[in-house]
Amino acid sequence: MRMLFLNRSFWPDYEGAGQHLTGLCIELARRHEVTVIAGPSLHVTTSSHGMWAREKIGNVNIIRTAGTRFSKSRLAGRLLNLGTHYVLAAAAALRVEAPDVLIPNTDPPLLGSLAVALKRRWGCSLVYNVRDLYPDVAQVNGGLKNRALLKLLEVSNRAAYSASEQVLTLGDDMARRIIAKGVPREKLAVVPNWVDCRESRSPAHNELRESFGDKFVVMYAGNIGLSQGLDLVVDAAQRLRNDDRLLFALVGNGASKPALQRRVQALGLTNVVFLPYQSQEKLSETLGAADLHLITLAPGLAGCLVPSKVYAILAAGRPFIAMMDKDTDVAQMALERSVGYWVPAGDTEGLIQTLRAAVSNPNARRMMGERARRLAEEQFDLPIIAARFESAILSAVTARTAVESAY
Repeated sequence: MRMLFLNRSFWPDYEGAGQHLTGLCIELARRHEVTVIAGPSLHVTTSSHGMWAREKIGNVNIIRTAGTRFSKSRLAGRLLNLGTHYVLAAAAALRVEAPDVLIPNTDPPLLGSLAVALKRRWGCSLVYNVRDLYPDVAQVNGGLKNRALLKLLEVSNRAAYSASEQVLTLGDDMARRIIAKGVPREKLAVVPNWVDCRESRSPAHNELRESFGDKFVVMYAGNIGLSQGLDLVVDAAQRLRNDDRLLFALVGNGASKPALQRRVQALGLTNVVFLPYQSQEKLSETLGAADLHLITLAPGLAGCLVPSKVYAILAAGRPFIAMMDKDTDVAQMALERSVGYWVPAGDTEGLIQTLRAAVSNPNARRMMGERARRLAEEQFDLPIIAARFESAILSAVTARTAVESAY
């Protein structure tokens, strides 16, 4: 079967969305013909090849478009970046053989509209792979306030929902939001993100861990953006600045990082360190360097996105604190599976008390870590999730074939 994926981020990017799609496509390409139209890497400098270039990783064919890289701090720059990607992705798509199934992701959020137009041209099946829910994310975190653009996002995504034979979501909380938009329940399939348990295991010798000394390391690793609410973590670090046991490590990049760094410096905090994105090859070492992980979502974002980092943390055998609304899938996982702690979104005092309790109970943390690793192996390993993803795609193609046969 010919599968065509649309997503801005892909190998060799460090972002979670790109890494997860890369591994999934490599696994699917063992049995299918897989092509990905992606944008330029944001983390690895490559030589220019005009408007697009053809690359390959494993059996996956990549069409890499060029694109602008204006600062995301201004709306005009963001719109120019997105606009060039849409135009070049559309032009590149017209140069490939018609696929059996088209699978747009939500990075950037208007790819669904492009996919609807391509489906009409090719007459193929469409599976809308929803990673972030728009315009909901932009409305809740305040990242976009222009009413016309918010309306455009809403209309675009409704068109993609309507045209799709199958809509994939990362969790039940996200599925509930989409159903509330009027999408039939039978059109939805929940397929979470994955972790490759064969490659994700804390190394016996961990140089990063050694660099932290004998500190109890509380780590946030991932996008440092508007949706994570990491000011609360700095608040906790300020309150705990006299506790010599604790070190907060914020790993990654994002729109909120410069402001957080300025605040930490202004407060004179020595118990907070910032590290850049770590390569995929160092992911296990990085996650294994922490005693406890933070997985955060700002209040009101339940179901708008599902932090993909949770699966790699499980595989690393580390417990986590889910700082988010209680009805999120990640919070429920922490509570029901006893692999972590839950703190309500925005509750600084609750975070501080939980940190103190975790530091004081190493045996509980060890048991949580052991359960976390087993959960990753039994439910979220790459071959398991790839099979679920493949099944959903095949269902979509079958559904379209059945409709065509009826006429």
